[in-house]
Amino acid sequence: MALYPFNTVGLTALTAAGTTAATEVKASEVTFQVTVTDINTNVVVRFEGSLDGTNFFNLDQSGSDTTITANGTYGFALNGMPVTHVRLRLVSLSGSGNSTSVASVIGAL
Repeated sequence: MALYPFNTVGLTALTAAGTTAATEVKASEVTFQVTVTDINTNVVVRFEGSLDGTNFFNLDQSGSDTTITANGTYGFALNGMPVTHVRLRLVSLSGSGNSTSVASVIGAL
């Protein structure tokens, strides 16, 4: 039984600094599920939103990026900031080897 409707969208895996494609959500509550594999030291990610699908800003109200230091799946719930599009930015990878960051986006109104 569903408590309320929501949609999930899988984003492209990132293995180097850059962004996923923008996903249209039209929501004020967005949850990112980030899975990191083969981490060496850490990865830094930024959750970004947009009102027009072109100009993106950090969804963290303090403007901070998020550092992940271990393999695993992590959830990040962001609310109170209505956006029409979201994407994940892989800001940096530390250490040598391959680090992969994968995100799924859940948008709920």
